[in-house]
Amino acid sequence: MDKSKKPANDIRIGFRSRVGSVISYCEKLLKENNLRTLNFSAVGGSIGTLVNVVEVLKMTTPGLYQTNRIATISYQSVEEGGNVQNQKLYPKLEIVLSLDKPTTTGEGFQNVLSEEERKKLLELRDKRRAEREKEGGFRRAGRGPTRGGRPTRGGRGRP
Repeated sequence: MDKSKKPANDIRIGFRSRVGSVISYCEKLLKENNLRTLNFSAVGGSIGTLVNVVEVLKMTTPGLYQTNRIATISYQSVEEGGNVQNQKLYPKLEIVLSLDKPTTTGEGFQNVLSEEERKKLLELRDKRRAEREKEGGFRRAGRGPTRGGRPTRGGRGRP
């Protein structure tokens, strides 16, 4: 299948995916494009990012049902002769968020958040944001007192 023909609601979370960017894209799909289902997938270290994205979306968008599927992916490196040289297994998480209740609600199904739970989570998020702003805003990565791994005199300028 050609990658350019991939449906807009199939979202792959990668190592460099940023939570805020993915959330903005998903909200656009749900609101502007009127899509009712979002299909997410992540492998290995990207699973944490996927979980963050899904939890924020469930909190900010009422009425989302969640279905989870856990799998394993096998990556093999093959020699020129066709022999398998190395095989590694990686965890894979697939999550479907839908505004429509799924027909099957078995293992991996999570019901919508109640309005009370959603409001509590939003209040907690807003409270945490206000505390961070009061403390001086978000921390930004800086160069710090070193330059190229070497300590500097007085923490600034050349060594």
